[in-house]
Amino acid sequence: MADIALQIDIGADPADVYTALTTTDGVAGWWTTRNETSGTVGEINRYYFPDAPFSWDMRIDAAEPGSLVSWHCIGGPPPWIGTDIRWMIRAKPEGGSLVVFDHTGFAGIDETFRIVTLGWAEMVLRLRDYLESGKPVPYFTH
Repeated sequence: MADIALQIDIGADPADVYTALTTTDGVAGWWTTRNETSGTVGEINRYYFPDAPFSWDMRIDAAEPGSLVSWHCIGGPPPWIGTDIRWMIRAKPEGGSLVVFDHTGFAGIDETFRIVTLGWAEMVLRLRDYLESGKPVPYFTH
């Protein structure tokens, strides 16, 4: 198994980070403008990308306001299916948030894994930029 593990300090309240991960408008601000996103456990988030013939479908396994968002991939490219994505959000004593990101369960380290690792690093930086500036910076627009 291979796992992606990242963390970043974001100059935004944990509640704002949570909203950026659990709402359609929030996700459109940093990842993809074409998405169906919810913060309701058991529902399916759908993320669409240009030229992809399908959506990436994530079942929401945990949604704890201001502290945790967890998805399980049930649809999308085969290397993603069965993987888990977890966003842990912690308030920092001096203000802002620490965001710990894990995407776990890949079969191994291959070309796809390396591309996804770099992609998530870019997306986490966009999440920070969006939350700190208030200006949308989606990577994928439709």
